[in-house]
Amino acid sequence: MADPFDREWDAEPGTLYVVGTPIGNLADWSARARALLAQVDAILAEDTRVTGQLCRAVGIRVPLVSFHQHNTRERIPDVLGRLAAGERLALVSDRGMPAISDPGQELVDAVWEEGLRVSVVPGPSAAVTAYAASGFPAPYTFWGFLPRTAKVRRTVLQEIRDWPYGQILYEAPHRMAQTLEDLVATVGAERLVLLGREMTKQHEEFWRGPLGQLATANRVWRGECVLVIGPARKTPGSSPVDWDQLASRVRQLTAKGMPPSAAVSQIARECGVSRRELYQYYQRH
Repeated sequence: MADPFDREWDAEPGTLYVVGTPIGNLADWSARARALLAQVDAILAEDTRVTGQLCRAVGIRVPLVSFHQHNTRERIPDVLGRLAAGERLALVSDRGMPAISDPGQELVDAVWEEGLRVSVVPGPSAAVTAYAASGFPAPYTFWGFLPRTAKVRRTVLQEIRDWPYGQILYEAPHRMAQTLEDLVATVGAERLVLLGREMTKQHEEFWRGPLGQLATANRVWRGECVLVIGPARKTPGSSPVDWDQLASRVRQLTAKGMPPSAAVSQIARECGVSRRELYQYYQRH
């Protein structure tokens, strides 16, 4: 029987490959990603200096083309023409998965609209890595970097305050202190958060605790940070949750054969309430 992992990794003509790169540790770069990048006709790079250093480290010698947020629109027609002519092109960002809060989304959309082929070689993602370390339940929302315009920023912060699920933010070190201050003022100092910094590197840091404690730590911020905001918790004594209705929804699921614990977990996750308190209410009523 053939090994499902034993397959050819040949790059196909006329295809844009969206290729994940390491977020810090070079050992996280997959063999498939390295093999494919060595075959393409050119690599579209957010910063050719960063990508060039990565490529040299693993012996990849392929032409690099600058592709970043300031030249996206002028580059796209050229890229589409090269793909239509049968070239094999790869899109990378400095770290992690391209087109995820990085340049590339507009290009991928344009390739689809042109009827050309897109393929993805998955790799590390700072957002997913941090959420996996948080211990917070799914689902979650990824915001990327907060807007810099004050009015739009306030609107997003209000949405973050009211959103019942876990949330992921990226932030640059020079804006981290202000972002934490804004979040404390909006969502409250007691909200549980996880900080991910220098992930997969030698000085990796994961910290979990109240948002207010992180905001008042008086620390010097270095390196891009990922902040995971835990879901807002509602309790019978402090919020207008209709516990009778939630318990009724649990009973509807159990009537269809779902175990009570699983039904409670699902409803608590969907509604942003405490699983333990919902389970206790369900048992009592």
